[in-house]
Amino acid sequence: MTPDSARDGQGQRLRIAYLLQQFPVPTETFVVSDIAALVAQGHHVSVYTMKWPPKAEQELLKRSAVPESVAIQRPSWAGMGAWPKLTWQWRRSLPAVLGAIAKGALKNPLTAAQALLCIPRVFEIADQIVRSEFDVVHSFWSRHSGLVLPALKARHERPLCTAWAGAYDIVADDFLVDATLGAAEIAFSHAEVNRAYLERKADPARIAIIWQGIPLVDLAPENEREPFVWLTTSSLDVSKNVEGVIRAFALARERQPKLRLRILGDGPDRPRLESIVRELGCSEAVAFAGHVPRDEVFAQMQRASAFLIFSKKKSERLPNVVKEALWAGCTVVSSNTPGIEELIPDEGIGYVVDPDDTEAVARVVNALLGSSETEAAERRGRARAYIAEHFSSDKGMRRYADAWRQKLKGSAQRR
Repeated sequence: MTPDSARDGQGQRLRIAYLLQQFPVPTETFVVSDIAALVAQGHHVSVYTMKWPPKAEQELLKRSAVPESVAIQRPSWAGMGAWPKLTWQWRRSLPAVLGAIAKGALKNPLTAAQALLCIPRVFEIADQIVRSEFDVVHSFWSRHSGLVLPALKARHERPLCTAWAGAYDIVADDFLVDATLGAAEIAFSHAEVNRAYLERKADPARIAIIWQGIPLVDLAPENEREPFVWLTTSSLDVSKNVEGVIRAFALARERQPKLRLRILGDGPDRPRLESIVRELGCSEAVAFAGHVPRDEVFAQMQRASAFLIFSKKKSERLPNVVKEALWAGCTVVSSNTPGIEELIPDEGIGYVVDPDDTEAVARVVNALLGSSETEAAERRGRARAYIAEHFSSDKGMRRYADAWRQKLKGSAQRR
């Protein structure tokens, strides 16, 4: 399957169980968008987590805009009392789970030890899923929660088991990824660049690449845009290379002194970055805003003229923040992370640059400063049309639902 191969149509409403380590997580807003899109399309979604409730759970649920209809099943003290009985009842699945963990014992001893401790919760989730008669159980991230899939696979009658593998899974590349994808009847991922990796883990016929989308929220009037404001947002750690953005901005400011840079996000690299800003003589032009709620980030994107992300992080693949910046109307400059050409195919959409190539960075900076408002408006129109066609969370999750229905139909016909 390819990103555009599935139909965008209506069909059977599905009962879907999502498996996650924790939910919600402030840095993983994309899974909330996926679930919200499925709920809006009429599907029933429940979430099962490995971890206990996060701090300030209700505030986080509200801030993340988790649909109220989504039931979240977490570990509980009462549930723990039934773990010995459940482990006995699911003993036929124990060899499959233990076998998967054993494969990682030497290379990943700490992760394997953690996985052993997770077994009772894995069986508790599997039992609840079977009793609730879900159509689909979907593992999001191939981590400890993904062990539910091999536990279910050992049963003759079970829901359709699928999994999503993201960039963090590819970087981890451990026994948990192998166990989860090995038990999945469909192995999903969000970028064509990930296909070669998945083909080493699963039958190519079971792989579905569906671009992950964003909610296409209403946009502010263009007359509110500030022509001399540039923006970046990320956690402030060295791998995100915010330093590269600051140095590109300082270069641009030599030509256009009116420019201002807003840095949204926080992290351990902030003191060093603030020192670099002072050394470059840009203190009055650069603002560190700290952590900013997601809706405010998007509001600021709609006011900025350009958005820069120069990340070098290994797990950076088709970041949602770039999709949001393109939809918001920023001229985007991104580092050449794996698969970025799927999101920014040409300079009519945005710019891709090697952040270590000073000449290339200078060329893009000059292109940004030299663009007319007419050219920027044309780029905004093309970028928004591209995002609406390929990176809408509504369309993306319809493609997921189509893939699930197709597989369920095929399974029913074989019985």
